Amino acid sequence: MIELVALAALIASFYVAWNIGSNNTGNAMGTAVGANVLSYRRAITLMVIFIPLGAALEGYKVMKPVGTQIIIGNNPFSVLPQVAAAAMVSAGIWVTIQTKRGYPVSVHQAIIGALVGAGLAMGMFPKVVTAQVNWLRLVKIVGAWALTPFTAAFFAFLIYRIFEVPIRRVKAPEKLNLIFGLSVVMSGCYVAYTMGANDVGTAMGAAYAVSSGLNIANIVEKLALLGAIGVAIGSLTYSRRTLETVGSGIMPLGPLTAFAAQLGAALTVHMFTQFGFPVSTTEAIIGGITGVGLIGGMAGIGRRKLRDIVMAWISTPTVSLILTFSLTSLILLV
Repeated sequence: MIELVALAALIASFYVAWNIGSNNTGNAMGTAVGANVLSYRRAITLMVIFIPLGAALEGYKVMKPVGTQIIIGNNPFSVLPQVAAAAMVSAGIWVTIQTKRGYPVSVHQAIIGALVGAGLAMGMFPKVVTAQVNWLRLVKIVGAWALTPFTAAFFAFLIYRIFEVPIRRVKAPEKLNLIFGLSVVMSGCYVAYTMGANDVGTAMGAAYAVSSGLNIANIVEKLALLGAIGVAIGSLTYSRRTLETVGSGIMPLGPLTAFAAQLGAALTVHMFTQFGFPVSTTEAIIGGITGVGLIGGMAGIGRRKLRDIVMAWISTPTVSLILTFSLTSLILLV
């Protein structure tokens, strides 16, 4: 019976990975598509290549901390895999709703909010399972979230200023177009790689916690592959709306601004990945776009769209927490 419930938790984690692909593809390739450097089809093709690469090489750096360091106790998700499934379904449902609206929200925040909701509920029933929220680790994660958009904005602003002068010295239009095209595509591929490393690891963290009690060989590699497949399918099937929002809904982007925003976001996410922090590629890319937008003044930024996105960011972990807390409480009471 426990194996069937664990399978349900794995399927729920795959659903969350699908949500990452559907909602966060715009983070990697939205600026390239918005700047008319890449077609939608070619952007998705590159996503399908580089997300699995990042997941395979560095996904474990975030997967293990998310699975074992946020909710601590006597391996609670292995004992109650149905709670892990409830957490992932709660996070996935909210992200699906926001994706349908075209808002690029943080799947990380949805997942962490859901895990905290599960931990709070399990902490109320210590006779059923020993579990509690690791508040110190959570504070550090929230601190990383707060720093992410500002760090990406700083990097993007700096990158734009560094490349602005040498780019202006290039007079040949064909050479300029080639430089722009390569730089935007390469930075977009880097964002996709960091999504594989950070986003996939976050999505499969709960599944790792569940599977740790099943003695499955090479579980990290298998979960990384499964998560990468889920993200790739999400990119292929349901990513167009958020891709359009990131690419043109916040501010008009040229090739240089697209390159600076993408590279600034990728550097930020990759940096936090090395410390095992599940940070939002969404916040990073929006921060990067805003950073380059400040160069031309706030007039170029779609403030209403930006406000709506920020409100979705705030509501995401809260709604996921409440949904998971309610579901977990029902599971433990029945």
